Amino acid sequence: MTIIWIVVAALTACVLYVIWDIRRIGKPTTGPQINLSARTETALLVIDMQVDFTTLPTWTESDLQQNFAQISASTSNAQHSGMPIIVVRHVFQGWLANLLNGLFNNGRGNNGSDGLGLDPRLSLTPSAEFVKSVGDAFSVPELDRYLAEHNVGHLILTGLDGCHCVNKTAQGARNRGYQVSIDPAAVLAANPKQWSKVKDDLSTAGVEFL
Repeated sequence: MTIIWIVVAALTACVLYVIWDIRRIGKPTTGPQINLSARTETALLVIDMQVDFTTLPTWTESDLQQNFAQISASTSNAQHSGMPIIVVRHVFQGWLANLLNGLFNNGRGNNGSDGLGLDPRLSLTPSAEFVKSVGDAFSVPELDRYLAEHNVGHLILTGLDGCHCVNKTAQGARNRGYQVSIDPAAVLAANPKQWSKVKDDLSTAGVEFL
């Protein structure tokens, strides 16, 4: 009987840990409010446009061509105006996240995957690059510091997935007082119906859609 209770306790602990880890990955972060009036610059963020994720069977060739073309246009405009171009890449951390991602997503985004790099079809040179392990890019303190050093108060978000990492990063930015714009043509979303609702929610939260 003691062994049974040990097994039950262990399984319960595992389930609770999985629930906690999923919530941690999907929860937007909070941080100190910025002085927006003193942050006069704009930065372009390219989120999770990695080979592991752009080669998912979810996307049609038309989706990808439109997305790549729009991001390329945005980065070209940013370069001409001297705007920082920030690449954010996702790499899952922790044994559980890597295990579950290996089981259910063929290990895309796991440590050691061959597809962690930015999709070369974008052919862009970033001003800065950050690696995150949860949805919200602001989970990486270095991003906030970089934006402060470059006097950035306005962010333009592109990348994938609109319902997840783009959404969470937008929320994390708004939680800190950043002005946020999203170019829908430069965002991939696997679930268009959910993406439509997310856009409505973000608009209500003060996010501008270009």
